[in-house]
Amino acid sequence: MSLLIKTPFDALIYEFHIFLGFSWRDWSTTLIPGSIFSIGAMRTLPHSSRIFQKYLFLILWLTLFVYWFTLSNQITGVEEDRINKPDRPIPSQKVTVIGAKMRWALVLIAFISTAVIYEPTLLPEVICWVLTTALLCVTPFGKHWFVKNCVAMTTGTWALLGGSWKAIVPLTPHAENLVLTVSVWTGLLMPLQDLWDMEGDAAIGRKTLPLVVGSTACRQIVTFFLIPVSLLILWGGGIISNAPVPLIAVHTFLGYRIMHDNGSYYDHKTYMVFTYIFCLVLAFTALEGLEWSSMIDYIKQHSLGCYKSKSPSP
Repeated sequence: MSLLIKTPFDALIYEFHIFLGFSWRDWSTTLIPGSIFSIGAMRTLPHSSRIFQKYLFLILWLTLFVYWFTLSNQITGVEEDRINKPDRPIPSQKVTVIGAKMRWALVLIAFISTAVIYEPTLLPEVICWVLTTALLCVTPFGKHWFVKNCVAMTTGTWALLGGSWKAIVPLTPHAENLVLTVSVWTGLLMPLQDLWDMEGDAAIGRKTLPLVVGSTACRQIVTFFLIPVSLLILWGGGIISNAPVPLIAVHTFLGYRIMHDNGSYYDHKTYMVFTYIFCLVLAFTALEGLEWSSMIDYIKQHSLGCYKSKSPSP
């Protein structure tokens, strides 16, 4: 993109555009679910302006969280992106590799500073995310399906959710259990993300589960083994009980889509469905304890009352 920068505001708009180019595909697994999960932490606080202040800090932390990862991933994956995602900033020449590395260093400093200077309790999550990103991007282990999905996505989710809660209030033992439960659930189901780009993964030497056992076998493993085990994990962590019918239904729907091999575009959409289920699981987790039937009755009564008040008198 050619952009004439005349003022600091122009520079800010340009950098925001670059940030979007690097990160927008990952918002449904970082910024959005982190914000949703933080609602559970906010519910423990009294209503005050401090909630808004803490939430603004959380958005900053999540922004640095996703930006540093996507910079790391795309700096080390330029050749892959030239084939699969040529619209990204580096292959589209909106940003040079040197420019991306400068942003990488600045974002890393800012990310670490959020824990060192502002909120020291976030240091374990910051260190965990830095190590997880390094494992994925600069070591050969990041190309193996078990490390890439089951290990790194579990530790990464732990860092994401733990940090999202700690940015609002300290973690309680119950909140720690929820974070661990959702993290293990995520790691179990992440192999499904590798179904849609087997050719690209093979070209760069990845050993994803579909490439190791075959597409059909991978679909069967995820649908008939990993999805039931993931539901057991949610049950053991006390999350299924928050909304058993919707959660079982969406997992069944996910398995249905996985078993239909309708091409890479369809498989990519299936992965996006998984990210939406991720957000749904976190929503039910954050809102646990609410009496849904009472809320529905209240909404019905309130709506009926409004309707009667607007109805003309006979």
